[in-house]
Amino acid sequence: MTASIYRSLFIAAVLVFAVYNVVPTIGWYTLDQEERDARLERWRDEDVSRASERPGWFARQGYALSRWLEFDRDRVINFGLDLQGGIHMVIGFDWQELDAQRMQDLRDGGYSDSDIETEVQQTVLQQIRRRVHEFEADEPIIQALGANQVQVQLPGEKDIERARALITRAAQLDFKIVAGADETVDVFSAIDRAVNGRFIPLVKKSAIQGDPIQVPVENYQLVAEVIAEASAKDGVIPADKEVLFSRVPKPWETQSYRLYLVEKEPLASGEGLSSASAVPDNSNPGYWQILFQMNNSAAADFGRATGEHIGDPMAIVIDDVVLSAPVIRDRIAGSGQVTGQFEGEEARDLAIALNSGSMTVPVREEFTSVVGASLGQDSVSKGVFSALVGLAVVGVFMLVYYMAAGVIAVISLVLNAVFLLAAMAYFDMTLTLPGVAGLILTIGMAVDANVLIFERIREELRLGHSLLSSIENGFNRATITILDANVTTLIAAAVLYQFGTGPIEGFAVTLSVGVCTSVFSALVISRALFDFAAGAKLITKLPMLSVVKPDTRINFLSGRKIAAIASAIAIVIGVGAFGMRAGSGEMFGVDFTGGTNLMVHIESDSEVPVGDLRQQLGDAGFNSPVVQRAGEETGDLGNQFLIRVGDVSVVGEGSAEENSVGTRIKTALASLAAGGADDIEIRSEQTVGPAVGQRLRQDAVWSVMASLIFIIIYVSFRFELKFAVGAVAALAHDVLLTLGIFALLGRQISMPMVAAVLTIIGYSLNDTIVVFDRVRENLGNIQGNFENCVNVSINQTLARTLLTSLTTLFVVVVLFLFGGEAINDFALALIVGVIAGTYSTIFIASPVTLLWQKYVSNTGVEKAAKGGGGNASKKAKGGSKQPSNA
Repeated sequence: MTASIYRSLFIAAVLVFAVYNVVPTIGWYTLDQEERDARLERWRDEDVSRASERPGWFARQGYALSRWLEFDRDRVINFGLDLQGGIHMVIGFDWQELDAQRMQDLRDGGYSDSDIETEVQQTVLQQIRRRVHEFEADEPIIQALGANQVQVQLPGEKDIERARALITRAAQLDFKIVAGADETVDVFSAIDRAVNGRFIPLVKKSAIQGDPIQVPVENYQLVAEVIAEASAKDGVIPADKEVLFSRVPKPWETQSYRLYLVEKEPLASGEGLSSASAVPDNSNPGYWQILFQMNNSAAADFGRATGEHIGDPMAIVIDDVVLSAPVIRDRIAGSGQVTGQFEGEEARDLAIALNSGSMTVPVREEFTSVVGASLGQDSVSKGVFSALVGLAVVGVFMLVYYMAAGVIAVISLVLNAVFLLAAMAYFDMTLTLPGVAGLILTIGMAVDANVLIFERIREELRLGHSLLSSIENGFNRATITILDANVTTLIAAAVLYQFGTGPIEGFAVTLSVGVCTSVFSALVISRALFDFAAGAKLITKLPMLSVVKPDTRINFLSGRKIAAIASAIAIVIGVGAFGMRAGSGEMFGVDFTGGTNLMVHIESDSEVPVGDLRQQLGDAGFNSPVVQRAGEETGDLGNQFLIRVGDVSVVGEGSAEENSVGTRIKTALASLAAGGADDIEIRSEQTVGPAVGQRLRQDAVWSVMASLIFIIIYVSFRFELKFAVGAVAALAHDVLLTLGIFALLGRQISMPMVAAVLTIIGYSLNDTIVVFDRVRENLGNIQGNFENCVNVSINQTLARTLLTSLTTLFVVVVLFLFGGEAINDFALALIVGVIAGTYSTIFIASPVTLLWQKYVSNTGVEKAAKGGGGNASKKAKGGSKQPSNA
C-alpha cells in the first residue's frame, strides 16, 4: 500500500510538471499571428522597463507567473526552419579587407586572388557556424552564397535581434594601456582647439581627479563627429594614440559615455585566447563577468607585458569599445576576467563571440527577410493532420483489438505524448522533421511496449492464472524485454548525439527523451492504471482479439536460404543503382550538392500557394526544389519566394541565357503569374553551397558507425556476440535495402531522407531485440537444438511483431497518402524501412545469429539448451516453463 501511495504521488508530480510545461506551447499555437505579435511587442517593452527597475526575487516570480498565464513564448516549443520558417540573412564581406600580413602569407603560399576569396569565405562561414551553434539555434542553414557572401537561416521568431548582433559582431579583443591624466588633458585640449572650441562644451569633466571625461548620450553623435574631424588633422592626436568610447550605458545607469585616450598598439590581443566563459560576478551581485584563459605562448607574453605596467590603467577593448579600465595591480599570467556590469545574456553572447574568434574580415548584414517553412506551410499542415489521423487510427485499433486493455493503452499513449512535449518545452528543444521522425519512432516503441505487456498478460491468462496474478507476471516478464530494447535504442541515440551534428543531433535528442517517456508511461503509468482498474473491479477479465493462433508453428528458418538470396539480389541491384546515380550526381539533393539560390517575385492578384510552385518546378525537371515564402521582417509574406534548386545552370540546346536557371524557372512558373513569364521577376540569382557541409556528412557516417559498435558491445554483454552480429546485420540490410529502393525509384537523398534512415535504424533495432530476448528466455526451456529455439521464439513473438509493424504503418501510410509532396519521400522511406525491419528480424537477424552459432561460436550453447544449461534465464514468478504463442 505504501509503495502504491508513493507511486501515485510521483505520478501526480510528473503530471503537474508536464501540464506546467506543455500549457504555454498549446496555448501559444492557438493564438492567431496578430495576437502573438502584439504580445511579443508588449513583453519587449515590459522587459526594458523592468530591467531599469531591477526587481527583487519575489517580484520576478510574480512576473514569471503572469507571463506563464499568457503562454510565455520562452516556454514554447520552437519549430525549425522546415516546419515554421524563420529569419533569412545574407552576410557580405570584402576579402580585400583581410589583414595585410595574412594576405601576404597566402600569396606567398601560391594563393591566387580567387583562392584567397574562397579561403576567406570558408573561414567566415565556419566562424558564423560556430557562433550560431553555441547560440543554440537548432538546425540552422548556413551556406556559402556566391563568391563573397554567406547565407544564414535561423529558425523561429525568438531572439532574432540577439542572433543578428552576434553573427555580425567582429569580437576583436584588445588590452590597451590608458594614457596618463596629464597627457589626456593635453590631447583633449588640442582637439578642442582644432575644432574651434566645439569639443569641450559637449562633454563633462568628472569631479574625481583622473576619471575619464563623460559624454551625455544626446551628444554622442556630435562628439564622435568632432573627434573624427580632429583625427583627420595632423598633430592633433598623437600617432600612437586613439580616442575610444565606453559601452552604451544601461537604462538604470547615468546616461553618459566615457572617453578614453589609449595606446593605439595593444598590449595584448585575443588571438591567444583559448577559452572564455560567462559567470556571475560575485563582487557585483546581479551582474555577470567573463573569465578568459590564454594559451601558453600568449600567457607568457601577456604576463611579461602586464608586469611592465603595474600601476597603470589598462582598457579592456572589444570591437573598439572600452568595457572597463581597471588598474593593473600585479602581473597577470594566463587568465583573467572582463567586467563591465554585464547582464547574463549579454555576457554569454560576448563569451560565444570571443570563443569563435574575431572575424577574419569585417562582415555586414546585406539583406534580411522572414521566410516561411522550407517544407511549405501546406505540407506542414497536411503532415500534422495526417499524423493526427494516423495516431487516431492507432488508438481505435488498440481499443478494438485489446478492448479494456486498449483503453489503458490509449490513456498511456496520450500521457506519453504530453510528457514528451513537456520535456521538449522544458529543455527548450526545437522540433524539426528529424525530430518528428524521432516522435514517430517513439510512438511506435510506446505502442510496442504496451503490446509486449498485453501479450505477456494473455500468456499468463491462458495458463489459468488469476487476473491480478496475470497482470503481475505479465509486467514482470515484459519489463526485461522493454528495458533491453529501449536501453539499446538509448545507447544508439546517445552515440548519435555525441558524434552527430545538425539533424542527427536533433533526432537523437528527441529519440532519447521519447525513450525515457515511453518506458515511464508503459511500466509506471500503465501498471498504475491496471492496478487501479483491477483493484476497483472495473475490469474482471481481459478479452482480446488474436491474429496469431496459440498453436502456430511456422518453420521460418527453413526459408532462410531463399530469403538470403532474395535479399542479396535486391541489395546488389539497389546498391549498384545507387552507385551509378551517385556517380552521375543525381542521387543527392540540393541539401548535399548545392546549386542555385533565387529570390523570385510573382505578380498575382491572389496569394500563390507554395505547393503550386513546388509542383510546377518538379514538372519542369527540378529535383526536390526547396521553396520558401519570403517577406519583410514585419512578417508580411507576399508572393515573393526564396527558391533553392540543384546546380543545373544550362540544360538542353540553345543559348546559355535561354536555358539558365532563372529563365527556366520563369518559364516553369509562368502559369502562376497574372501576365505569364513577364510578371515573374528574378530579383537575385546566385550559386549556393550545400546546406549539409562535408563535416556534417562525415559526422553522420561516424556517428552511425560508432552507434553500431556500442550496440555490438551492449548486446554482446546482455546476450551474446552472435546476437549482436545478427542485430547489426539486420540494421545494415534495412538501410541498404531502403537506399537501393530509393535509387531504383529515381528518388534523391535529402535531409528528410536522412531522418527516415535514422528512424529505420532505431525501429529495426527495437524489433530485433524483442525476438532475441525471447530466444534468451527460452534457452533451456525449449526442447531441441538452437535452431528450434529460435523458430519457437519467432512464433511466440509473431503477434507482437505484426501488431507493432501494423500500428506504425498506420501512421506512416497516412503520411504518405495525405501528407503532401514535400514529405512524401520521408514517409515512403519509413514504409520501406518498417516492412524491411519486420522482414529482417525474422529472415536476416535470426538466420545470421544461427549461422554464427553453428560455424563461429563454440560455447556449447546447444548442449546447454538441451540440458537446461547456464544460459537459461530464470523463470519469472508464476511463469510457465514453456511459454505459449500469442
